[in-house]
Amino acid sequence: MTEKVVLDASVVVDLFAGRDEKRVRAAEAAFKCFQEKGVRLYAPKLLLVEVAGVLVRFMPPERAAPAISILRELVITVSDAVFYEDALELALSTGSRGADSYYMGLAKVVGAVLVTSDKAQATNAKRAGVRSFYIPAEVDKLLEMLGCQHGRS
Repeated sequence: MTEKVVLDASVVVDLFAGRDEKRVRAAEAAFKCFQEKGVRLYAPKLLLVEVAGVLVRFMPPERAAPAISILRELVITVSDAVFYEDALELALSTGSRGADSYYMGLAKVVGAVLVTSDKAQATNAKRAGVRSFYIPAEVDKLLEMLGCQHGRS
């Protein structure tokens, strides 16, 4: 069975424009493993808007646009109509930020693991019963779960 992962924007930003070397290495190792294992990547449509807005702060729009095109190819984006009620319930039960609740709600609905570089989001997801990995600290656990423990240098 192919594993499913919901990607938070924080991981994608780390991959394309990260400034912290540990976070960049963790994101690179995770994406290498996702490709190697054929992991299905999901995100709310919000991902594209969030990532575009951050990337253009760090690079010219003509460099950010290709990154968004790559994301459109790699990630299955899901309309919020599919998970909105779950996201709302999670926001009410955890007090998490609205965008974070979107990613958590989608993970819950599609039965996926949430992968994030946002510690508060990972903590809230775990409290809500959504399996999640805060990859700056838990990338090795994620890679092991996916069968890629050798992927980290």
